[in-house]
Amino acid sequence: MEKEKLIIWNLEVSYRTFKKEWNNKKMLIIHWWWWSSDSWIKVWENLSKNWIDVIIPDYPGFWDTKIDKIYNIEDYALFIESFAKELNLENFILMWHSNWWRISIELENRWILKIKKLILNNSAGIKRPLSKKQRIFWLIAKCFKIFKKIPWVNYLRNFFYRAIWWHDYLALNNELIKATFLNMIWSDSKEEIEKIKTETLLIWWENDTYTPLKDGKIMNNLIKKSKLIILDWEKHGIHLQNPDRLAKTILENL
Repeated sequence: MEKEKLIIWNLEVSYRTFKKEWNNKKMLIIHWWWWSSDSWIKVWENLSKNWIDVIIPDYPGFWDTKIDKIYNIEDYALFIESFAKELNLENFILMWHSNWWRISIELENRWILKIKKLILNNSAGIKRPLSKKQRIFWLIAKCFKIFKKIPWVNYLRNFFYRAIWWHDYLALNNELIKATFLNMIWSDSKEEIEKIKTETLLIWWENDTYTPLKDGKIMNNLIKKSKLIILDWEKHGIHLQNPDRLAKTILENL
């Protein structure tokens, strides 16, 4: 288990790998929003024991990889292409968790990388309009931004953001990554999903409140070569709460 660095676009990128060159299966895992490669250690220890080379980068803006600009989906897709080329990754398994899934759609439709299989774990990408209540709360929170230096106003602002499930946004303390977050969540990938031709495994929690199961079912219907597996009693962060079960599910479906 090693943590290494390489330079992409003059940016020092941190990533984890076991570097087992004799393994014939390679997997690139993209960690979930505002976390890091460290959050997937237990999963890739399980996968590595079963002859899979696992590589996990810290995405620009998270942990040991700094962010140098406001990114959009295409920027992150180009980043992954550059990262994969630097490590000579071909015919590999690409796994995404949660918010980052939108980027894999961009990668798929570019046809630059040779991706053997897609694995999507509780992934976001189906844009849903805010309810009337959520729109009102969002506008109030946005108005409060003017007075955010006042402690009690900032407390109220955070309350309204939590009411519309913007926990990830509240966890960010960098203006570049906050703007990047908005670029991500306001995108709608539904029309592009059906263009995916790569074999795809969808792994979902039946009661996920962050990325609802109905989104997984929509993706399953849109992606012709896809399989949906629904895990009971698991949460959005299954890779932290039950990494053994997640790794076992992946291995059983490779």
